Amino acid sequence: MGYKLKTYYNKEDLPPLDDVNFCHYSSSFDLYEKVPCHRPLMIVAFDDEKPVACMFALIKRLHRFLFGPLFKQCYVSQKPSFFSDDIPQEEIFHQLVKTLLQEVRRKVFFIQFRNLDDPIFGYKAFRDQGFYSIKWISIKNSLQRKRKIWDQLSPSRKNQVNKAKRKGVIVEELSSEEKLPEVYRCIKKERGSKFFRYFPPYQCLVNFYRHYVCQNKGKIFITKYGQKIIGGIILGFEKNKVYCLYYWRKKKKYKKLYPSIYSIWSALQFAENEGYLYFDFMDAGRIHKKKGRALFLLQFGGKQKATRRWNRFTSCLINVIANWIHN
Repeated sequence: MGYKLKTYYNKEDLPPLDDVNFCHYSSSFDLYEKVPCHRPLMIVAFDDEKPVACMFALIKRLHRFLFGPLFKQCYVSQKPSFFSDDIPQEEIFHQLVKTLLQEVRRKVFFIQFRNLDDPIFGYKAFRDQGFYSIKWISIKNSLQRKRKIWDQLSPSRKNQVNKAKRKGVIVEELSSEEKLPEVYRCIKKERGSKFFRYFPPYQCLVNFYRHYVCQNKGKIFITKYGQKIIGGIILGFEKNKVYCLYYWRKKKKYKKLYPSIYSIWSALQFAENEGYLYFDFMDAGRIHKKKGRALFLLQFGGKQKATRRWNRFTSCLINVIANWIHN
């Protein structure tokens, strides 16, 4: 069966689409509204005139003073949204990947698919289009178990949560835009000059609050000690699942108050109390690398699962070399 694919660069032009997968909501366009150096697009697959699948992608310029395809990258997170279980998802995905490559190959230098969860999904489509894979880990907490979240924590995590409680650390839901500048300053200061720990511009945080938090598609929790914000966590919601989009803490002065641990614990407890079935930390790091972020997150009782990131350079020569190195 032939499917017609069309690319959209403006939300206003989109046909009516159901919200299925979090990263492919039509409101993803709102998230990057008035955000410099970011250009969103969505590819929609039609069966006759009926949408059957959609895939959101983001073209990001590395720096506002750097121009041209060499300084642009394209990212896709999660599997596309499929609006029916009775359609050939692999076949449609193959067409979506091919269309995306044709659309952006002269506009960007690098393309990446991440957070796909299933390491096998789309394997043929990616190989046919010249992508190479890097093994990765995703970590997910099941909230359906008979054991409560508290009982799933490691002994050290329980001690740290109890210490933070005794010292007066609290978590509050952000309920107005007034504190967003302070939250953003805290995040930027925590990031420092680390290039690979990218966080979007301030306008993106404002858009998330207006189009996700205010529409019950997400939450921002801030961790406080006295009147100071010392950490926090940003969550996204998808049917029966909660996504941990970002968490942060002040490292040095408040290290002994365990702000990141208390933020994550509070978010897990919130998800459990609200009846969600899963809490997904998404990509947690390279596979077989049990240290750093992956080991930190596993101590909250989640299970790791092997997945892949699929990458491709639009330069044929560089892509051939990258495929040779990784394969």
